[in-house]
Amino acid sequence: MTDSGQPAIAGHFYRIPRFSGRIVGLWPQRIRSGGDGGRPWHAHLLFVFAFAVVLLGAAGEVSYGCVHLDNLVVALEAFCPGTTKAVCVLKLWVFFRSNRRWAELVQRLRVILWQSRRPEAQRMLVGLATTASRLSLLLLSSGTATNAAFNLQPLIMGLYRWIMQLPGHIELPFNIILPSFAVQPGLFPLTYVLLTASGACTVFAFSFVDGFFVCSCLYICGAFRLVQQDIRRIFADLHGDTVDVFTAQMNAEVRHRLAQVVERHNAIIDFCTDLTRQFTVIVLMHFLSAAFVLCSTILDIMLNTSSLSGLTYICYIIAALTQLFLYCFGGNHVSESSAAVADVLYDIEWYKCDARTRKVILMILRRSQRAKTIAVPFFTPSLPALRSILSTAGSYITLLKTFL
Repeated sequence: MTDSGQPAIAGHFYRIPRFSGRIVGLWPQRIRSGGDGGRPWHAHLLFVFAFAVVLLGAAGEVSYGCVHLDNLVVALEAFCPGTTKAVCVLKLWVFFRSNRRWAELVQRLRVILWQSRRPEAQRMLVGLATTASRLSLLLLSSGTATNAAFNLQPLIMGLYRWIMQLPGHIELPFNIILPSFAVQPGLFPLTYVLLTASGACTVFAFSFVDGFFVCSCLYICGAFRLVQQDIRRIFADLHGDTVDVFTAQMNAEVRHRLAQVVERHNAIIDFCTDLTRQFTVIVLMHFLSAAFVLCSTILDIMLNTSSLSGLTYICYIIAALTQLFLYCFGGNHVSESSAAVADVLYDIEWYKCDARTRKVILMILRRSQRAKTIAVPFFTPSLPALRSILSTAGSYITLLKTFL
């Protein structure tokens, strides 16, 4: 417990995604009493700006890649960040369109995690929350490094040309199609700043959405572990090792406390189902684009002769792999922790209970044996899925190398 009476998990709840979400104006606002869950005006303003600059970057860079398909290196340099921004546009829109629904999900998860105030339960939740925060920070850091590399590369090349007294030319952070007036000397600094902002908003957008996903998955994992702890405590508190068969009073106590466990278990499963429904489009599009992004980035590194560009795309592929790993890592934790409830039920002293109590235990056991997953059409985020995508990307690269 903290000094304010809040559980220890309160200080770690969505720490990094909340920071990134507020920057792009999308953090789900807590629903106030009376149903007034309106968003402040500055959040709308931040979202409009972030959405506009990311959409500008996505449209301009993908268009540039399509126009320059005759030069594969140049096209890939445009497609890589352009594809990421296009997916981020979708993520921003999904969160904005259903912001109130996201706020309800955050509130429901808060209620589930706040229920158990036992020190050992809170230590377990804080451990999972710390892992989620570190992974989210890794994603934010790798994305920021990638954006910095894209934006510093033209400045470094310009400085080099100036020192070596070579002819200068206009170079933007990203290969992008823009109106001719945007690159005129008077507006060029503003255009450069806007493209830098486009990259930064992209980083904060996927740091928020992808971080929100992995945090939610690890919190769900913690909730399932709380259920496991509650089941163990039911039988530990009865001191059943002193008897061969539970008495009628002990069976009644077990059923009463198991009813509470069933209620919590159902709430977690329902939350997981609703979260999956909200994330379906996001996860599906991310996984569909993942193999292409990885493949094109690795090809760009192999074909690019510039050391600076190669370093930039090394940063890019680290960020892309981090994104993909977070989805698979989070989904894997949910399925494993939900299935672990069945293992705990089998290990308890169920054989000492009467027939009525055994039926309750069997009901929970059968539902727990169907592991809950964050499944979307064609994909289920998990570590085996990560291995499959990496294998597919490797196959694409091997195939394309035969034509180059």
